[in-house]
Amino acid sequence: MKRAWYLGHSQADVGDRAILIGDPDRVDRMARLLDEPQVLPVSRGLKTVTGGYSGKKITVAAFGMGAPIATIVLHELADLGVGRFLRIGTAMYFPPAGAGDLLISRSALGFEGTSPSYVSDTNPHSADGELVSLLETAARSAGLSVTTGLYATFDAFYRDMFGIDAAGSERAAANRKMLAERGVMAVDMETSALLAAANALGVSCATVCLGTVDALTQEKLASEALAAGEARLFEIALAGLAGLP
Repeated sequence: MKRAWYLGHSQADVGDRAILIGDPDRVDRMARLLDEPQVLPVSRGLKTVTGGYSGKKITVAAFGMGAPIATIVLHELADLGVGRFLRIGTAMYFPPAGAGDLLISRSALGFEGTSPSYVSDTNPHSADGELVSLLETAARSAGLSVTTGLYATFDAFYRDMFGIDAAGSERAAANRKMLAERGVMAVDMETSALLAAANALGVSCATVCLGTVDALTQEKLASEALAAGEARLFEIALAGLAGLP
């Protein structure tokens, strides 16, 4: 039976759809929402659980941070037969999106180094339209504030996204101006690469993140609001992914 090189899982261990999460602690919290969750052996810190939701077998896998490892996890799961992917987590946001909003990717601009290994000339990279629609419907049915639009993805967080020194602050400020002019809604470190890889591999993928950092002011969402937003994020992600046939 085929096994993934890094994850170590077999085809029998995973569902036909997967949620990709950066923070491995969120895998534990999401497992509580699954029916009969099965925690899989951890390899290289990559925590994974598979369980049921609305009659569908769903795998939840952590990738840590950044496009290269996130894409490895997607690629290995796709090789095991997973055909539908949803990346969830947190993201910086631009107005009119607000703090605590759910930010759904329609497409993503790639400023990272991974997506060119999968596609050579498509930018922005498109998300799966059916999954985007299901996520929008689930969020609005729950009365949640949701914004759908363009993501941008970078590798160097402290140079391109969030400055903690003079050089980083200057470069990040220039990027924010450029992104605002291009109508970007949200910024993260994975989405464009995941969409590019998914399109190249013939699987579907989208992102839904919680807006936690104002890209213009760099103000962060308070911890209490973050916890409440995460719970909403989990529910919408599971409902949207389980809604696919």
